[in-house]
Amino acid sequence: MNNFEAFLLISFTVTILFGVLCMFVPRNPILGIRTAWSEYNDITWKKSNKFLGILLIIVGLVSIITFFTISSDMSETVFLVLLISSFLISVIYSRFVCAKEKEKH
Repeated sequence: MNNFEAFLLISFTVTILFGVLCMFVPRNPILGIRTAWSEYNDITWKKSNKFLGILLIIVGLVSIITFFTISSDMSETVFLVLLISSFLISVIYSRFVCAKEKEKH
């Protein structure tokens, strides 16, 4: 295993770790998705970051699987596409959660 492949495996593992942390860490200024929608109240924060955490765990697991099944260059591309997509989807999800919370109040 060369340095590039080791870096990819570490990146995938760190993604899973951040996914777990996003799911269980309370509202804070450092970790998690920080949009106006997710920061509307504690419920939107918790739901948005739990969703992001689940997506990051999936991204990490899929990336590790692709690393062992296809070339490392291709697995890097898959990882980056999935990572960017998970953040974009989380932003959209936080908007829907915020809209739903505003309807309640």
